Amino acid sequence: MKTMSTKRYEDDYETVIKTDEKGNEKKTAVYRGAYFELGLEEEGIRSFRRNCFLLLAAVAVLHISSGFVNNPGMYQFYISLPYVGAFFPMLFMAISVMRLPKEKRKYRRDEIGLSFDRMKAASIMLLIFLSIGVVGEIIFLLFFSVGNVNVLEYLYLSFQVPAAAAVYLFISLQRQIYIQTCVE
Repeated sequence: MKTMSTKRYEDDYETVIKTDEKGNEKKTAVYRGAYFELGLEEEGIRSFRRNCFLLLAAVAVLHISSGFVNNPGMYQFYISLPYVGAFFPMLFMAISVMRLPKEKRKYRRDEIGLSFDRMKAASIMLLIFLSIGVVGEIIFLLFFSVGNVNVLEYLYLSFQVPAAAAVYLFISLQRQIYIQTCVE
């Protein structure tokens, strides 16, 4: 059974049947699609990868830490749903960061799609979820909070706002990457 990600890139592959010395046929997939290259040198690729890991770790620690704050705002659906929903794009962002290349070479379309393209989409979705949560918390602070528990609300915001800022830095870091089709 093929997964969704392999179906998306199946037109880039051709099935070749080879016969070994014993006469057994063996099917192998040969890549026939376009190749891509990054506009970075080897050291730039390693630096980008390291920065992505550091920013991802910062976002994860800040976001998870904000969940441990026992603030009354987290009992509101317009704060708790974006908080929980943000874990999904964070997971996809983590998977794509782990798939980032380590060296400079020509990359297949699926390597670019499952790392750089997925990372871009996931980081934008994560920023949207975090922003909705921050705006919801501000609305709760302005209109619904009771006076003496505001310290916990501000503590929650002190984790979420830097997490959103780190995701914004993550997105701006990605804008420095230029992916171009190789001319053969």
